[in-house]
Amino acid sequence: MNRTEVAALLGAASAVDPKVPQPDPDVLTMWAGILDDVPADVAGAAVREHYRHNGETVMPADIVEYWRAVRRDVAERRHTAELRAHAADRRPDLRAIRDGIARVTAALAITRGVDPEHAEAEAEARRAFLAVPCTWCKAQPGAPCTGPGGKPLTKQAAHDARLADALTSTR
Repeated sequence: MNRTEVAALLGAASAVDPKVPQPDPDVLTMWAGILDDVPADVAGAAVREHYRHNGETVMPADIVEYWRAVRRDVAERRHTAELRAHAADRRPDLRAIRDGIARVTAALAITRGVDPEHAEAEAEARRAFLAVPCTWCKAQPGAPCTGPGGKPLTKQAAHDARLADALTSTR
């Protein structure tokens, strides 16, 4: 903002708050120096927003903080849009993901002293029953079965009804 814009801003703010400093040359120079990178329309919006929520006299720091928040929000929206566009362009390689999971499962099985093929078969069975909903506890696909009180099962991986549904869906 330049000195003319600061004078207009202080004049508008003084209509709401009589404690706003009068735009003498020293005040204009100081405020213009502090608000030099803030656009005038953003400064006006900052003053309006300040007096909507705050009864204290607006200070240059309030306007600068509002400008920082505006820039941060714009940058976050731009970054989010770029991430979404990038994610839409890339389809996940499900085979590579599944291969990676199989390698991790095998490595964990070896460190635990379990046969890697048995561990992979167990993981495949878990994926199969997690792909179907449970008719007993009403767990959605991907969610674990729950017992009384909504706590996860401890003695078996899933309810018998879910295991049976998974078995029939894979045939």
